[in-house]
Amino acid sequence: MKQVFILITAIVLFASCNQEDGKLFSVTGIIKNRTAQKIYLEVSPSTSMQRLIVDSAILDTDGKFSLKTKAKDEEVYNLRLDDDIYPFASLINDAEKLTVAADYQNENDFYTVTGSPYSKAIKDYLDKSGELIRDAYRLGKTTDSLKKNNSADSIIEKSELARTTDLQTLKNYVQQSVSNVTGPALAMFMLRTYQGIANNPNSGIEPFNDDNLLALLTGLEGKFPARKDIADIRRSFQAQMSKAGGWVGKTAPEISLPDTEGNPINLSSFRGKYVLVDFWASWCRPCRMENPNVVAAYNKFKNKNFTILGVSLDLKKESWKKAIVDDGLNWKHISDLKQWSSDVVPLYGIEGIPFNVLVAPDGKIIAENLRGDVLFQTLQEVLH
Repeated sequence: MKQVFILITAIVLFASCNQEDGKLFSVTGIIKNRTAQKIYLEVSPSTSMQRLIVDSAILDTDGKFSLKTKAKDEEVYNLRLDDDIYPFASLINDAEKLTVAADYQNENDFYTVTGSPYSKAIKDYLDKSGELIRDAYRLGKTTDSLKKNNSADSIIEKSELARTTDLQTLKNYVQQSVSNVTGPALAMFMLRTYQGIANNPNSGIEPFNDDNLLALLTGLEGKFPARKDIADIRRSFQAQMSKAGGWVGKTAPEISLPDTEGNPINLSSFRGKYVLVDFWASWCRPCRMENPNVVAAYNKFKNKNFTILGVSLDLKKESWKKAIVDDGLNWKHISDLKQWSSDVVPLYGIEGIPFNVLVAPDGKIIAENLRGDVLFQTLQEVLH
């Protein structure tokens, strides 16, 4: 199963984000050597990699800030500055009050967190796993260089073995960390970040296979029986595993939704062409990160009886249209603007985005969930 195992459903996602009756959780701190004016507190539920802003504050002249929200359960929260796309720190609300200090001139350890053991554990985990990933990457570059210079096979094999050992050490470290951790949000953070990186075909990292993932999720469900989100993820993943062959070989279900101007568009109107039906959303960070790759594929193959139909799980039309323009998505786009309540979600069994299916001219699906280099390779084979 190639797609990332973290599955998203509307019920689970919005239940996780309804925190009105929870306990107060606050984060205070100081940001040094940064020109940002504003800081955001984002929640990142266990069921999703989507980040939702729950509070924001203006940094004072010294860089000090104070943020707060209410939370029913332990979840992962991010701190992000207004001039950054990505957060600079991830936290867990295992304590009522956390303190964060960041100094952007300190490259080795630019932020610290106090008051929260699990937030400290996140930082330690990212430091350790990041070190192993960087070591493996350097060894990969060394091996490539040795091959280009026609070095002796024994030297190349030694370098390859060292890289393989580092990657296995990384995988073992993640598996042991997830199995031994005492906090559900921390365990899911570890698992989903590793699996997210490993599912990038360019990473060179081996993801956990289906059986490993199911065993880890089952173990977490047993350890944290009160966490409905983990139980739902395990059940959804197990159901996904049981789908024999997925969509490949089946006729693509008809889709009929309005485009950006409100005009109805049918998937069947593209019969006679190869169509990549791309399910995405403007709010979906992994989708936006994948979009440049999809644009490159479109530009390379658009003159070979190939096109793309973008199907958005957006809620706001303005955000949807802006993302189309900003990312240069120059193909047809449709949406009923119902987010996870969209008719296409149950129709295609969508449990996470980005997701896509490649439809042949006869309307049959010939591939699914094509990302990164795999998308290019598949289109090259089909459209040669």
